[in-house]
Amino acid sequence: MDMLSSEQRVRDAGIRQGWSDCAGIVVALSGGGDSVALLWLLKKYFQGRIVAAHLDHCTRNGASHKDARFCEELCGAWKIECRVKKVEVHADRKKGESFEMAGRRERYQHFFETAESEGLSFIALGHSADDVVETQLLNLFRGTGLAGLRGMPEARDMIVRPVINFRREELRQILRENGIGWREDASNSDTVYLRNRIREELLPWVRKNFNANFEESMLGLAWQIEEELRFKSQYTRNNLEKVAMNKYKPALVCWTAKNMDSFTDLELSDMLRAQAKELGLPTLSRERTRKLLSLLRKGGKWRFQWAGDIELCYSGRGIGWLHRADLKESSRNAENHEKKKLPWWAE
Repeated sequence: MDMLSSEQRVRDAGIRQGWSDCAGIVVALSGGGDSVALLWLLKKYFQGRIVAAHLDHCTRNGASHKDARFCEELCGAWKIECRVKKVEVHADRKKGESFEMAGRRERYQHFFETAESEGLSFIALGHSADDVVETQLLNLFRGTGLAGLRGMPEARDMIVRPVINFRREELRQILRENGIGWREDASNSDTVYLRNRIREELLPWVRKNFNANFEESMLGLAWQIEEELRFKSQYTRNNLEKVAMNKYKPALVCWTAKNMDSFTDLELSDMLRAQAKELGLPTLSRERTRKLLSLLRKGGKWRFQWAGDIELCYSGRGIGWLHRADLKESSRNAENHEKKKLPWWAE
């Protein structure tokens, strides 16, 4: 266990994550031990306004309704505003969407809607250090890259994780010491779900047979990767500034095509990934990234479909991300004016 006081750890998290002096924060409250401990710690040590947000999934033969009532009663006793939303998650699943995916989508939608309606800039989730390790292993099994082995970031945009440096048992001990109850979701131990198999079966086996302090080792790896990624992100940002061109309408973003050879494949891959994130585009698969890198090295004139109607257009003059409809319009306009030089994306 961390020897720092709970107060100091929460305050340090607030400074690192940027919410320590904010006007208020939305707390994602499930009724489970982690989220109840998060709410209690923020109530005790955070000076701003707190609004709890709970999603009733309408599942488990009515048990989810009891979770919602528990959250409302707890917030009432603590004089904290509570926003509860009921959603028939099973019925509202989209095509090809699992219950877990649908539940996560609905929860986050409720959290963001609550933040917007209440005029608050941060959403606090109750993920603990144990969640970090479980996510690291899930990502490892799925074959994700370096970012996946970080587990989960302690802050990203509006999302913050104030108790990410607490172990799950520490949070429950805090509740027991203060006489605070919580709700246990029986589905959290159902090993039909991969995360639960990792928690209930794999981790106890690893601790017994290989490393009794396995979680601490994985957390050390997570923090190290977090620092590496922070440095890498800034390095990539500097590289993007080197290639940025004044935007040629209707292109979304433009790069200069000069000096592409000065970047390694790894640097270019990171730049493309970061640019896609800024544009709200999906990350390319490894195979498609390799294909795009090959085109960038080859030069010439070409167009590459990124996703949906977004195409990447290349010539010796520049690289541009455009909607396909804008590409066609540019070509038509140029054809109607014989003396007008075609923009590189219409060539």
